[in-house]
Amino acid sequence: MPFQKEGIEFGIQKKGRILLADDMGLGKTIQSLGIALYYRDEWPLLIVCPSSMRYTWVESILRWVPSVPRDKIHVVTGGKDTDGIEGADIVIYSYNVMASHANTVLKAKRFRVVIMDESHFLKSYKSNRSKAGTDIIKRALRSILLTGTPALSRPIELYPQVSALDSGMFGHVHNFAIRYCDAKESSWGWNYNGCSNSKELQLILEERCMIRRMKSQVLSQLPEKRRQKVTLDPQKLPSSSSKEMKACAKLMKHVNLNTVESHGQLMWYFQQTGKAKVKAVCDYLEDLVEAEKKFLCFAHHSDVLDGICEFLASKKHVKYVRIDGSTSAVERQNRMNLFQYDERVLVAVLSITACNAGITMTSAQLVVFAELYWNPGILIQAEDRAHRIGQLDCVIVQYLLAQGTADDYIWPMIEKKLKVLARVGLSDQNFSGMQETQAASSKTNQSKMTDHLLPSRAEGSNQEEPSRAKVEGSNQEESVSDQEVAAALVDMSGIDWNEDLDLEDFT
Repeated sequence: MPFQKEGIEFGIQKKGRILLADDMGLGKTIQSLGIALYYRDEWPLLIVCPSSMRYTWVESILRWVPSVPRDKIHVVTGGKDTDGIEGADIVIYSYNVMASHANTVLKAKRFRVVIMDESHFLKSYKSNRSKAGTDIIKRALRSILLTGTPALSRPIELYPQVSALDSGMFGHVHNFAIRYCDAKESSWGWNYNGCSNSKELQLILEERCMIRRMKSQVLSQLPEKRRQKVTLDPQKLPSSSSKEMKACAKLMKHVNLNTVESHGQLMWYFQQTGKAKVKAVCDYLEDLVEAEKKFLCFAHHSDVLDGICEFLASKKHVKYVRIDGSTSAVERQNRMNLFQYDERVLVAVLSITACNAGITMTSAQLVVFAELYWNPGILIQAEDRAHRIGQLDCVIVQYLLAQGTADDYIWPMIEKKLKVLARVGLSDQNFSGMQETQAASSKTNQSKMTDHLLPSRAEGSNQEEPSRAKVEGSNQEESVSDQEVAAALVDMSGIDWNEDLDLEDFT
């Protein structure tokens, strides 16, 4: 695509030292490989990525760089795996193993061309992982950093990445923080978690090392995506759970949502909501399954994922795959391929937090969220497992909401965060003004609605083409404080699965 060619040209113009910050689903992988190929005579190539994405990179290389045979690609599987590195054209590390090899294998073998995928994993300038990663970036001749969420973190979290690319760009971290992080001194020291002069920062980055295109800027080159809110039938919610929901809703009305105590209450409310929604969600999915259309179904809690899988298992004619936090990297890739290429596999049941990146499932044109998640950046990334390069049709995203539950609180929070970022140009996503649908209680009506929601361009119907999502909430007359933007950026920051998630509570 033209914009991808421009990305490769930009990388070569900057001598292979760039922050490629395109929106999710715009093909950062193929662009980075194109830049790396330009410097093929300087290989071996080092790729560092989240653990779950290592084998996805292998498949991408085999597809886009057929001149590299499989036996010349070495995936480092653990701290003791060092034998296959010597002699490989491409070596693929996870961030954790990279940190453990930083002072041994990676120091002895200098890689001159490096790709750091999801480079926001280097966000903490004090962590050992960031120190190891930035040292590799500095020593390499060509360093290609990939992230779809550069503006979804505090500005201080950009510092390790951009200073490693160009040490003379901003100087010492404190100078950067004073100018761009609204640094404040307190009795406990300096606080660098603010946001200031963001437009100036963006202009400097774009001039020196960063290229960023949002989907709205290249929409003519991409298929369309539509979002819909589907209100679940309240009659399908268990009466006992409804009583619990009402009691918790009453309690939530009398607390400040910004307090730690209310956060804990909302988390409990959120968990109970998932349990209460399972039956209604499965009832809604039943007719989607009967329509024999492929779709992705995202959920957050293990109870909800288990309930959906039990329902699908009861349908003997339905084949499905499940990918969550317990799925190994190899099996993750196998299940992704099974869904992508086997027409008989209709449903992919996916964990929101474990599957919002590193997965391509463009064989589906419908994405269903059985549960919400308070971080809109994670939701958008999850949507883009289907809405990305390779998608040939319109993608419909459905959020299943239950009235009188935690959804009543989480959904407005998501909308507010995106509106704040849109007003200052840090996001072009919008959850407001979506088409709303009432889940039908009868199968006949539901089937008719399903047919309407899943139009096929290949059938040559005369249905009106779906309109593209428009950006709302950009009223320039409404002032947005740096504090509001900083708060939204913190909430939108990428989740580090290795550090931020409690695996006993989340899948």
